[in-house]
Amino acid sequence: MVWGRSIFLVVALTAPSLATAQTISFGEGAAILGKSCAPDITANCRGVNIDSTRLKECLYRNQDVMSAACKADYPRAFDAIQKRIAARATVGRECEFEVVKKCGGKGREVFKSLNCLLALPTVSARCTKSIADVGYRATDEVATKLSGLETPLELDIPALRAQVLERSKLRGKNEPPPQKRPPIAPELNKLPSFNIDIQFDTDTPIVRPESYQTIGRLADTLVNAALLNYTFLIVGHVESTGRRDHNVYLSQRRADAIRDILVNTFKISAKRLQSVGLGEEQLLDPARPNGPVNAQTQIMTLAKVPEQSDTPAAAKGAAAKKPAKKKK
Repeated sequence: MVWGRSIFLVVALTAPSLATAQTISFGEGAAILGKSCAPDITANCRGVNIDSTRLKECLYRNQDVMSAACKADYPRAFDAIQKRIAARATVGRECEFEVVKKCGGKGREVFKSLNCLLALPTVSARCTKSIADVGYRATDEVATKLSGLETPLELDIPALRAQVLERSKLRGKNEPPPQKRPPIAPELNKLPSFNIDIQFDTDTPIVRPESYQTIGRLADTLVNAALLNYTFLIVGHVESTGRRDHNVYLSQRRADAIRDILVNTFKISAKRLQSVGLGEEQLLDPARPNGPVNAQTQIMTLAKVPEQSDTPAAAKGAAAKKPAKKKK
């Protein structure tokens, strides 16, 4: 499965406008930002990835030369993303009755009772809306595919990175051409995975605005209730052009950039995400080493985590904060 310009697995921009919706999906919020502000970002914020702090500050600093469309939409797009994140901290309060009375849970610990909560035939209107605001029930074919992990792999990611870099430096006469090299980590092919087509600035890890929606959709997938107990591996690839070792560095930087965006912008738990760059050492299309398909990114399910909270750390802390006790 590929997310790119020609194939879309998630419904496109069909939700209500930002003015009327409580929350919209990460994909939709990111798409508004990418569509309205692409020229402004390219002209004034080149080198800054989609980030609710750095990119927002850069756009704010350049309001005097900003297009009217971007000036109107960028604050609302970032606000929509933040509302979606904040919804995870409020679902416990809105669904507390169902969690305690119908699922036998404790207080506002929604995560441990989530499967029960989502299976209930009826819940209150407030709880229903809160669940929808988070996106737990969003229909997603990719989430179904990624939840099909049967045999977890015990991977040493740092060792794999070192192995990839070491092989990329080989220059012997007997070294096979790209199309004949064996995959460096064939065991990865056993994991549930899908490919996404993310456009980067040339020779950099900077995601182009036209791919903001794709990363937002990925964040929506990872918040799907079916995947909250899983960890994932982001695998970067590069087509076979230029130096092999440089391609490994570039693919690692790009995989790291995607992970950082998911963690920092969409508040996906860092504990659920790892990244590795394979460069051109495991081509997705060996028959065409220079083909663009070899620059796609793979998302793979690594393992199942029994206990995992999906509430962003900042929101969780704010929700759990109690008033200070009065001094006697």
